[in-house]
Amino acid sequence: MPAGDALILTVNAAPLARPLNKVGCLPGTPSLNLLHPMTRILSRAFAALCFFAIAAPAFAQSTPVGCWQTIDDEDGTVKSYVKIYQSGNTLVGDIVRLTTNGGRCTDCADRYNNRVLRNERIMSGFTRDGNRYENGSIIDPKSGRTYSAVMNLVDGNNDRLYLRGYIGIRALGRSQTWRRAAASNCN
Repeated sequence: MPAGDALILTVNAAPLARPLNKVGCLPGTPSLNLLHPMTRILSRAFAALCFFAIAAPAFAQSTPVGCWQTIDDEDGTVKSYVKIYQSGNTLVGDIVRLTTNGGRCTDCADRYNNRVLRNERIMSGFTRDGNRYENGSIIDPKSGRTYSAVMNLVDGNNDRLYLRGYIGIRALGRSQTWRRAAASNCN
């Protein structure tokens, strides 16, 4: 067809000189344009679903559940592995093993002294309050004392757990940061 010529359609052998509308149909005839808004809605819904499926892990809030290395305050070495897990509505934690002296606690308080500390409950009662876990308690095997405690994952780093133990007032306590360990260390 030469440039500039109009498209002429025939229906029942009679020529039509009416132009086609935007969607390629004759004016006044039913078109597939009725599906167009639904197609647009479905394609947007599908795109949103794909976005959330891909982005969900980034938005998911991690929890302290898992295996953690406790770090010596003085020399920075790993002292023990603690497994934190859900028990009812709270988080609890057990020492899975000590890393020195064959797992034996040689400089601990009477209750723990010269014992191999395996699966010993040292944390209990932690309940979630936003990004923080509160109302918990933690036992220091070295002193034998039980402290009130709070914990939370360090902002921007789900492999670091900030713990603060205290008696009475949080300002009068001691903090530690634990490192997440491979689950195989807590088996």
